[in-house]
Amino acid sequence: MKNILFLLVSVLIIVVSYSNNPVEEHSKLVRIDNNNFEFELPKDSKEIDGDLKNAMLQLNSNILYLAICDTNGSGNMFMVSKYVSENKVSIEEAFMQSVNTASNFNIDTLSNNFHLIDYKVYKVKGKTLRYKISAHFDNVNTIMYYFMKDDYSNELYEIKATARKNELPKVLNFMEEVALSVKIK
Repeated sequence: MKNILFLLVSVLIIVVSYSNNPVEEHSKLVRIDNNNFEFELPKDSKEIDGDLKNAMLQLNSNILYLAICDTNGSGNMFMVSKYVSENKVSIEEAFMQSVNTASNFNIDTLSNNFHLIDYKVYKVKGKTLRYKISAHFDNVNTIMYYFMKDDYSNELYEIKATARKNELPKVLNFMEEVALSVKIK
């Protein structure tokens, strides 16, 4: 009986330990931009290199990192971009400019299939987060979170993930977890 009780208590301690810190136990730390920007992704995320990365860089030279992340059984594209301006601005100003001019970034033939569907600034766990969600065609959404060192800089970091329309809530939760792990040095 003592052995069974000891085993049950041990299992309970292990389960509680894992459930209290799920992000750290199931994630890997990624450092990019000369270790100035770091975040956590699921351990099974696969960084994209080679031809696909080169093709994406031709479309957007601001991309620093590309990966495929598993969000509960779906592979979603994840990327980090860095935008540099000549002048320093506040994160609020940069974010609102991004929100107010979102459709202007897509000036090719796809512009009729792109629109902003949501944006928000909110606090969670003591951290202010900013996101916007855009829709492409009828079935694909992009979720973007924005960051600046000390909320005032000429460098704006964007983390972005794609999601099918029906996956939006779970990918939004995934992105919030990643956003909460971001650190800028």
